[in-house]
Amino acid sequence: MRDIPTSRIRSAAQGYVELEGIGGLLDGPAIVCPLTGTHCLWWKYSVHRRVRSGKRNTWRKVRSGTSDDLFFLDDGTGRCIIDPEGAQVIPTHSHSWYGSTPQPERGPRAGSVFFSGEYRYREELIQAGGPLYAVGDFRTMRTHVEVDIETAARDLLAEWKKDQPKLLERFDVNRDAQIDAREWEAARRVAHIQVRREQSLNPPEALSGLHVMSRSVGRPYLLSGINQQKLTRRLNWKAGSSFLGFLAAGSLLLWLLHTHGVL
Repeated sequence: MRDIPTSRIRSAAQGYVELEGIGGLLDGPAIVCPLTGTHCLWWKYSVHRRVRSGKRNTWRKVRSGTSDDLFFLDDGTGRCIIDPEGAQVIPTHSHSWYGSTPQPERGPRAGSVFFSGEYRYREELIQAGGPLYAVGDFRTMRTHVEVDIETAARDLLAEWKKDQPKLLERFDVNRDAQIDAREWEAARRVAHIQVRREQSLNPPEALSGLHVMSRSVGRPYLLSGINQQKLTRRLNWKAGSSFLGFLAAGSLLLWLLHTHGVL
């Protein structure tokens, strides 16, 4: 996260990038968590049932699920569609509670948070309209743009053909008063270059491309409903705690080995 600068969608390079903005829903059916019916961008849930074996209690998974619906990230310069499949997701909210039925009769706020039910429920959500942070493989789909460039280039060539003297002046290299196949190919390339230059100076909104972020091969794919600043603090704290735990465990091991005469 520290090594990758945050990109803007409008100018982001193709490949592995970091984006930050606001999460939103695409047109179509709402994304709803099956456990509580909560509307959101992304969800993950699990239901476990208490299994008693003698004096011990264990939890056995009854069912679980993870959302794979698409949504978008908007950073003010554009929108990028997010495909959450394969991502490590840090949710906006995470709740655990207990009840007496396979499908919870109450949500996490009304349900018991103590070990007082036969079933244990867990739900993780990323809310719509809140902060969204993403690191993954960024691609812009431009197939429809290429088709429109080809059409525009053909129209431009048709306009040039209406003025034959000017066309010959520009592209009749051998001055034989006609445009042969090689000269016509040169004219076609010039038309494409001119169309692309005009579109780069005045890009039509409809031709801006479809931006998509998805899993990156060989590199972490991270989605977070927590903004980058808070997420960095949280991960720093976890890293520090893990390191201190490692030192404490190592010190304890050395002490035990020393007291037992191993060292």
